[in-house]
Amino acid sequence: MDFPGGRYNGSIVHVAVPQGNWLLKNSLRFALNVINRTNLPGFLPNRWIHLTALLCMAAAACAQDPAIQAPATQQAPATQQAPATQQAPGTQQAPGPAAEVLSAQQRRIEAMRKASLATVGVFGLDSQGGGSGVCISPDGYVLTNFHVSSPFGHRMRCGMNDGKMYEAVVAGIDPTGDLAVLKMFGRDDFPTASIGDSDRIRVGQWCFAAGNPFVLATNLQPTVTYGLISGVRRYQYPSGTILEYSDCIQTDASINPGNSGGPLFNADGELIGINGRCSFEKRGRVNVGVGYAISIKQAMNFFGNLRSGRIVDHATLGLTVATDNQGHVVVSNILESSDAYRRGLRYGDEVLRLGDRDIATSNQLKNVLGIYPDYWRVPLRFRNEQGVQDTAIRLQSLHQTGELEKIVEGSSERGRQPPGRPKAPGQKDPDPAESEVAESPKNSKDPLASQYEPRRGFGNYYFNRSELDRILKMQEPRRPNLPGASSQEPVQIRFSGKVIGEDTLVESKFDPVKIHWTLGDKTDSVAVKSGWNPWVQKQSPLPIAIALRLWYQWHEQGPRKLGETTYIGQSPVLGKQGLLDDTRIVLGEITAEVYTSGANGDIELIELYNDRQTDPAEIYFDYEPQAPAGQLPSRIRLQYGLESRLVFELSGVDVLPFANPDAAAGAQP
Repeated sequence: MDFPGGRYNGSIVHVAVPQGNWLLKNSLRFALNVINRTNLPGFLPNRWIHLTALLCMAAAACAQDPAIQAPATQQAPATQQAPATQQAPGTQQAPGPAAEVLSAQQRRIEAMRKASLATVGVFGLDSQGGGSGVCISPDGYVLTNFHVSSPFGHRMRCGMNDGKMYEAVVAGIDPTGDLAVLKMFGRDDFPTASIGDSDRIRVGQWCFAAGNPFVLATNLQPTVTYGLISGVRRYQYPSGTILEYSDCIQTDASINPGNSGGPLFNADGELIGINGRCSFEKRGRVNVGVGYAISIKQAMNFFGNLRSGRIVDHATLGLTVATDNQGHVVVSNILESSDAYRRGLRYGDEVLRLGDRDIATSNQLKNVLGIYPDYWRVPLRFRNEQGVQDTAIRLQSLHQTGELEKIVEGSSERGRQPPGRPKAPGQKDPDPAESEVAESPKNSKDPLASQYEPRRGFGNYYFNRSELDRILKMQEPRRPNLPGASSQEPVQIRFSGKVIGEDTLVESKFDPVKIHWTLGDKTDSVAVKSGWNPWVQKQSPLPIAIALRLWYQWHEQGPRKLGETTYIGQSPVLGKQGLLDDTRIVLGEITAEVYTSGANGDIELIELYNDRQTDPAEIYFDYEPQAPAGQLPSRIRLQYGLESRLVFELSGVDVLPFANPDAAAGAQP
């Protein structure tokens, strides 16, 4: 076809095509293609021809514009290579990624690299099944889900980014909150995750999950998925009273079977949650963009208790709430034995704040309550007829004594196929008898046989002993030089002091027979082994003398010789910084909670109680900030509830000779 010019007569297009005009050439190809299709059924020939003509004429009008003409191809000399990138005259090179984009990408890559180092794959001893976890301490403590660890019993193996498998045992378990702590062995410099602040995350922020979905990480390199924070402070209902997700994080980062127990990081690579749940609905066990993670705040609140090797419990306020007609959260029922009742909360009072969170709905109160272990003391704000009240309440256990252990035993999945990898066709469930042999701590073939001690109420009692040993080792350099500690004869130990702001003298004495308390000119005495409870019940100051005797004997003999001793974990104490270690000692009819500093092991508080339905006697010990090792406490304070009853300065401790008056009375002349 000849194209002598650039005119249009209504049916035929004549276009002159200048050499090298690539835009016109492509336009013409389009026009010819349309024209050739106009004879197909359903097309309107004239309309299409007109449209095609207009396109061609527009292209022809641009034919003389040099800005849109591609230069003629030039042959490079045979002895010279054409430049790798030659920009056409009049054209602009496509811009590359902005520097800030490349910088953000590099930061993301680095954050994921570091986070992957601390990500753990959790496997059975036969390397079957699989879940995930995250290492949070150089000595190998791993956070994961209870539903990940429970199918493996107390023994498992953990794979890390270095390509190695490490032997591991379970330490403590939290069935209610779906948390567990494992302990890896094999090194003391494990890579750890940086702990973030889950309270600061907001919807729309970037995050990423790392783990072992579908057991894909056969080379132990974790899978990393990127997404957004889709929701915060969500609530997922429990199965009965376990596997409850309170105040959890929702994300659309891909979380699938096998990701359970693995870490959720913010964009900076800081640990903000432990992945555990997905909403699968009816599409099978694959991700649908709705996953949930336990907040790292909750996990770290429980971490100290989980290191104790116990089966730890969650908390209740001892009351229920409802929403009134004005939308206020009000008390609808309350136990008179609860600490909330003793602190003044009554039916109809409005709950305003718990911990560090304002309460606007009943669901919010339940959500916040779920992040605290039992017996923690937390701030509470409420409104009654007298106005707004601020107090602190001691939380109660969610379960009755022994109830949680029975639930755990009843829900045990030992011997079943662990989640993450389906059974092969024809594969049988393992013989329970064989499983018991494999789990027996007496099995000499198990390299970690000595790191597991079964005991009712514990995930692994071995860690309870080791945590108490840690405290005693910390205290050793600061152990006071106590008078009378090396005496072979019975002696009487006397603590002396003076009430602050008064001239009233105080004395606390104990000997092998009795404990004596003197305040001014009044002295009370009690036997060393019984009769203590009434003095606590009537909120007398005599329990100070009981606590001072316990303080002395702890340093002289060690806590294990004083009674049944259990390391509880870590807890906040009013007026003290951080979390303190809590050790429980049963002293006959009285139980003592001994709180020690996590920094140096100093005894900061001793609580004495008979039951949890009354206020304990709280004896606080203050030390001079720059006191040398081995110093006595400088100040002692007695408190019941939130009321301070007595504060005195301790001036010293000395030894007095002891003559048993009962023996003297019975002697023959």
